[in-house]
Parts: sequence; C-alpha cells; structure tokens
Amino acid sequence: MVNKQTIEEFQRELSSKNPTPGGGVVAALAASFAASLIEMVVNLTIGKKGYEDKEKILLKIAKDTGEIKKRLAVLAEEDAKAYQKVMEAYKMDKENPNRAQIIKKSLKYAIEVPMEVRKLSHELEELGYRVSRVGNKNAVSDGRTAIHLARAAAKSALENIKINKSALAKL
Repeated sequence: MVNKQTIEEFQRELSSKNPTPGGGVVAALAASFAASLIEMVVNLTIGKKGYEDKEKILLKIAKDTGEIKKRLAVLAEEDAKAYQKVMEAYKMDKENPNRAQIIKKSLKYAIEVPMEVRKLSHELEELGYRVSRVGNKNAVSDGRTAIHLARAAAKSALENIKINKSALAKL
C-alpha cells in the first residue's frame, strides 16, 4: 500500500481523516529516507580519488544500510496493519469475553513494530555518523541530514511506543 504510492498520493492519504497511515508509518519512512541518504553518500564516494582506502568500510556501510532500508519498507506497511488491528479490536462487541485479550494482543504488536523502527533508526544514526566521517566531503551535509532524519524517526517511533504502552496499561 504505502510503498507503491506516489508522494502526492501518500500525502493526500496521510492528511485525510483516516487513522492510517499515521506517525508510525512516517517514522519508518523517515528512517528509510535516512538510509537512502547514507547510500547516496557511499555512492558519491566509492571510486573517487582520495577515498580508495575507505572503500571497504563504505561497502560495509552500504550493505548494512541496504538491509535496514528493506526492513523499514516492510515495517512501514506493518505499522499501518498493526494500528488497523488495534482499531478493529476496540470496535469489537464489549460483551465479547475475548475482547480484552484481543485488544492486548493487538496493542503488543503495535508496540513491537515501532520498537523495531526505533532500533533500526538508532543503527542508521550510527551509520550516518560513520559515513559522514569517511565519505565524500562534498556530501557531508547529506550524511548529517541522514543523522537528523534517523534521530527524528527514533523519537517519532518512541511516541507510538508510549501511547500504545499507555493504552495497554489501562486494560
């Protein structure tokens, strides 16, 4: 769903009155943009004169970043699905004896997804620092932007963790 939309389609859907996509999806996407910027710095560095001795570390950064970016694409979709399940659970008949258990299960999953986004965002922040130190000096602002995006993604994911933990504690 999210991964196949144009930017304009996604923005339109994000700004609608629908509860998804929301902040969790945006956190995962922000982290994936950070990953893309890190990869860009790597690509602008490899093969350039003066950076030959950095190629091994740059290839490792690119490999790690690429794996994280793939996982974030999945997590963006999973976050929307997780929140949908929470909403469906709350809409269940209040007389249903399984309702509370189903809500708890859906909230726990809605916590797990942003926890992974947060973890991966922290990893990207570190990769951003590394690529900014060893990468093409003309692209250092892109590396630093990746750091800021990764940090924002981690903080945004934390907000979703907090609100879902709060809802879970009230059950």
